[in-house]
Amino acid sequence: MEFTDLLTIAMPVYERKEYFREALESALNQTVKCKVIVIDNCSSHDFFEQICKKKNVTYYRNDSNIGIAGNFARGFELSESKYVLNLQDDDVLHPQYVESFVDAVTKHPDIDVFYSDFITMTSEGEKPHHHTLPFGYMETGERVIEYGIKYRLGFPYMTSAILKAKAHSFLEIKDLIGSYDWEWIYSVADRFAFYGESRKLYKYRIHDNQTTHKTESTFLLTLPFIYENVLDKKVTDPKLKKKVLKNAFWELVRLKSMAGKREIKSLLNGQNKYELYLKEKLDSNRHISLIFHSPRCFVKLIYKCSSKLGINS
Repeated sequence: MEFTDLLTIAMPVYERKEYFREALESALNQTVKCKVIVIDNCSSHDFFEQICKKKNVTYYRNDSNIGIAGNFARGFELSESKYVLNLQDDDVLHPQYVESFVDAVTKHPDIDVFYSDFITMTSEGEKPHHHTLPFGYMETGERVIEYGIKYRLGFPYMTSAILKAKAHSFLEIKDLIGSYDWEWIYSVADRFAFYGESRKLYKYRIHDNQTTHKTESTFLLTLPFIYENVLDKKVTDPKLKKKVLKNAFWELVRLKSMAGKREIKSLLNGQNKYELYLKEKLDSNRHISLIFHSPRCFVKLIYKCSSKLGINS
C-alpha cells in the first residue's frame, strides 16, 4: 500500500452528520494513502468521534466553537505534514487526488498550492461549474490573479492542498466569513507557486443547508472588496484595472439586488473591514449610493437585464 507523509487531509466538522461518512471514506480510499484527521468544532453529539474510532482516524475536539474559519485554520495547526488539504464534511475526493498531488509535487518541489478542477453536486445531480481556471504549473500566481479579474473570482480553494509553512494563521481570519479564503489566496497569489490539475478530482456539494446560502449577503460583499482592495493593487495593465472596477461595481449591484432591507441594514451597522468598505463606497460613490437607495425590485431588474446583455460579465 503506497503512502505519502507529504499531505494531511484535515476534515473540519460541526453538527451535520448526513454527508460525513461519504466524505471520510473518500479521504481514506485514496490510491495513495495519507494521514487523515477530523477536527470537531464542539458539536453537541459524539457521532464524529465514534466513527473515527471505528475507522482508526485521529479525532480532535475543540473546547468551544471557534467559528468556521477558525476550525479550518485548526487543520493547519494540528497537521504535521508539509501540505494540508481541508476536506469539507459534505464534499467528496476523487480516489486519485492524493496520487495526482504527489506526482505534481515530485515534478515541481517548489509548489505552494496544488488544486484541481471540480464538479458540483446538487439535488438535481452532478453539474459542471461556471468558473474559468488556469491549469498546469505556474511559477507565480499571476495567471491566477489575471483569471480572477478576466473571468470573475472563482479560485477552487476547497480543492487546494496548501504548504503549511505559508498558510494563513487563525488570527488572520478570526471571526471572518464570506470569501475570506478567496481574499487570502488572491492576496498572496503573486508570491506563491501553483499547480492546477485539469482533471475533476473534487466533488463540491451545494445544498439548502449550506453556510454560504445562510450568509449570502456577507459572501457577496467580500467580492467587490477583493476586487478593489486586493486585485486592483496587483495589476498595472490599464485594461485589467478597468475590469477590476467594473467587476466591483456589478458585484455591489448584485448584492443590492439579492439582499433584503434588514440584511443591508445589518451590514451598514457592522464594523468589520467588509462592512466599513460598503459604508465608504456609499459615501464616496454617488452611483453606488443611488443603487442602494433604489427599490430592490428595480435593481434586480437592472442586474438581470445587464446579465442577459453581457454587460456585467
